[in-house]
Amino acid sequence: MRSTGASFSVVMAVLLGVIACTGNKSANESIKANPAIAEPQSSPKSTQESTEAVSLDWFTSSQLKSKDNVSASQAKAFINNVYQTLDSKIFDPAFKKDERDQQLQELLDTIDGKPNWTRAEVIERISSQLKKLSISHLRILDPTEGEKLFRVVEQKPLPDATPEPAISAEIRGEIGILRVKSFLIPHVTKVALDNAKSHLSQAKVILIDLRGNGGGAGSSISYLVEDIVGADKVLWRDRTREGLQVQKPYIFRGYFDDAVNAEAEAEIKLSKEQPFVEWRTRLEAKRDLKPHFILVDDQCGSSCDLFAGIIKDYGSAKILGVRTMGALFGGDAVRLNWQGFALIVPTLQVISPKGNTIEGVGVQPDIQIPECKNSGSQCLEKAIEIAGASASHDR
Repeated sequence: MRSTGASFSVVMAVLLGVIACTGNKSANESIKANPAIAEPQSSPKSTQESTEAVSLDWFTSSQLKSKDNVSASQAKAFINNVYQTLDSKIFDPAFKKDERDQQLQELLDTIDGKPNWTRAEVIERISSQLKKLSISHLRILDPTEGEKLFRVVEQKPLPDATPEPAISAEIRGEIGILRVKSFLIPHVTKVALDNAKSHLSQAKVILIDLRGNGGGAGSSISYLVEDIVGADKVLWRDRTREGLQVQKPYIFRGYFDDAVNAEAEAEIKLSKEQPFVEWRTRLEAKRDLKPHFILVDDQCGSSCDLFAGIIKDYGSAKILGVRTMGALFGGDAVRLNWQGFALIVPTLQVISPKGNTIEGVGVQPDIQIPECKNSGSQCLEKAIEIAGASASHDR
């Protein structure tokens, strides 16, 4: 939403906040260009200095290697930098504060055990401790992982890379299958989703396939979810650290047009100016009355978690598959004091329409499909069978 798994493929798809550090256009200009957006009710907050921004260049320009040796004092300085960054950026400074302090002391004591360490050893020990906190959107990026991630975020793939489209559509019999592999902007746009949905106009039942969707931008799920839940429905509430003192949320209805949100600039602008936001569908939204099924698996995380949670709260479609990841905190990337290293920090707390916490819990499907666990090959076929039975029953 605005995700850390054992594999980079999970991390790559789940970060909205990372984009906030990389956009080149002015979010201030973008939000005013969209007539559907109400003017913010508070003065703009100051943004990070450009020298603090995380970008592809931050990783590619690094000369540091994982096998490099560092002294114990250098290792301790880096560990302190990681935990100080976490303390200063996390969405709630009191959240697991005691555990964080204990981890920091344990790490510093460990480093005192020998005079020299490799960077890889230091990162491994910090990562092992951070994992114990069981917080999504929390991990260290080294130059290699950071480059891979930011090539996706900044749309600068390697010359021989041929990325697959994030959206596709096909009809099998009476079942229209809408495949959405990511909610990461700009891989998902409203135009692309509308085009895909138009190909399914003759289908009797819609199956939205979210297998492996690690998430992305909150605003991009709004493109799709209003068809299922209808007009003026609360979608979610998100709150940053500054929003802890705000009693009433700023209400935002609808979504951002592609023209002003190409790199999620308008959404970033909103989150900077409004630390507590309630997202709703448009007043003029129209439900698609066809039966809908949502297929999820254990790699559905972040805003994919949220999409499933919204559907679950309203009961407006059947969810098929297995429990989602439960990785819903939003994360930002922040530079660390080693060139090319960054910390992804959970900076946004997200709550479902009915106030349910999805972080660490996930969303349980209405109909279990065990084959969907661990990317099972028969997951989609089983889902099509269930959706097909619904189509037959309605005839």
